[in-house]
Amino acid sequence: MAKPAQTRASVSVGSTLTETRMLELAEKCAASVDDPNCRVRVESRTPHAVTLSLRDHFEGDELMKFVLETNRAVGRTTARTAITAFNVKDGGVSMLVPAAKRKIRGFSAYEAYMDWYVSAIVAEDRGAIVTLVSGKE
Repeated sequence: MAKPAQTRASVSVGSTLTETRMLELAEKCAASVDDPNCRVRVESRTPHAVTLSLRDHFEGDELMKFVLETNRAVGRTTARTAITAFNVKDGGVSMLVPAAKRKIRGFSAYEAYMDWYVSAIVAEDRGAIVTLVSGKE
């Protein structure tokens, strides 16, 4: 079955910041996202990645899980987000919508997180190179 187009959404950042600093900013940005439907929670951290989830405010159910991975090479650090698990919106009408066009629950919070992360990186490294994949058709 085809995945929703939104699953391709990601941000990739190349920076002179260290991996440690880019991961610290990734964790810090989780608390900055203000979404009426869900919150961003840091699930785990390794020396090269932070795993985050979007959780429903009321039930605490996981709506989406994504990872921000870093890599250091040739004096630059790259960081990239990727959606690893997700739920689509339910409802009678959505069952008639092809899988590739269904909407992911909590996607607006994921977009807000990517914006916060890019802003945090650029605030410390004006020369950072940012590539955004919107995941929209």
